[in-house]
Amino acid sequence: MSFPLYYFLFPIALFALVYVIFILMDVYHLISFAEVHFMSFFMTFIFLAGVIYISFWAWTLVQPIDWNEPITFFQSISFTPKPESF
Repeated sequence: MSFPLYYFLFPIALFALVYVIFILMDVYHLISFAEVHFMSFFMTFIFLAGVIYISFWAWTLVQPIDWNEPITFFQSISFTPKPESF
């Protein structure tokens, strides 16, 4: 049984999509309901800068991987019994 490595990207992309939705909601609530002063803008900038920093390094680490490489499970396992030698 084998499958390509890019199947692991689907859950990661789903997680990233949910995370982006939460980021957009967070920024919207910060803009709409937070008091407008330097500290709220500064913390929003720190939050977004951290997200961009982590995303950059994640992309840098994931980019050189060949995602078409197949992963094989149970290649050497045989479910047929071997003949006994007496």
